[in-house]
Amino acid sequence: MEWIKVFAPATIGNIGPGFDVLGLAVRGMGDTIEARRIESGVRITPIESDYELPNDPEKNTAGIAAIEVLKMLKSKGGVELKIKKGLPLGSGLGSSAASAAAGAFAANHLYGSRLSKEDLILPATKAEEVVSGGFFADNTAPCLLGGATLTRCCNPLDVNRIGSINKLKIIIVTPDIVVLTKEARAILPKQVKMKDFVFNMANTALITAAFAKNDYSLFARSLNDVIIEPVRKKLIKGFDVVKEAAISAGADGMTISGAGPTVFAVTDDNSKAKVIEKAMVDAFSREGVKCESTITEADEEGTRIL
Repeated sequence: MEWIKVFAPATIGNIGPGFDVLGLAVRGMGDTIEARRIESGVRITPIESDYELPNDPEKNTAGIAAIEVLKMLKSKGGVELKIKKGLPLGSGLGSSAASAAAGAFAANHLYGSRLSKEDLILPATKAEEVVSGGFFADNTAPCLLGGATLTRCCNPLDVNRIGSINKLKIIIVTPDIVVLTKEARAILPKQVKMKDFVFNMANTALITAAFAKNDYSLFARSLNDVIIEPVRKKLIKGFDVVKEAAISAGADGMTISGAGPTVFAVTDDNSKAKVIEKAMVDAFSREGVKCESTITEADEEGTRIL
């Protein structure tokens, strides 16, 4: 059978205070998978990546997701996958989720697209759980559905797409640091103060309303996290300096993307975005940290056929 090509976008998990609950797909970055039907099983060809990744389909998130989808479809057929990693590992941009989403989507498409994108969140999240150490859909859900999503519950899985914000400009800066999700979760506090819980919950609720109403002004004043950011920022050299630089340059907020080390700032002004980007990159440079940066927007389509 002929090959198909699937693209799965990068994602920002948590979106600040919405730990394990909120997620957002972003344009321009992501993983690409070519796939075709084979007689049986799941096979992964040599992976195009700057990182060493397993070809064993039971250890690769794309392969695991494809296996799960074939089980759901009760299909006796198989899938061959060619993976091109466009996202760095341990970056906080949903790298493992993107591969999982693309693998699940590809397998489903090859066998008649009998499952909806919503149905594919479960197999993709099961796949990501293998490498992340936890079952949470704040990356897999927006990656598949596009826009911003909210996970109400993981067992049973209950996810809703809450919308997008047209004016939102996102400045993404990825320092040359690796932060693995398992490690970033291990340092989280076991208990939090009630006032901090209420503060984060209120901001999470307002972010949800902002995406539902396509309202940048609501979003701009709610990107505040007093529970997770203070702990995880210690894994990102220069975080406080970079955040101060971003705000001074006109950003309406800056925080960590997912588990980090990627950070993102927001604005609704294109010209201001470039100034903010330069300020953040320069701040990391002064701290002796190399980084890559981009200015992007929300990806409203999610995982798709190219």
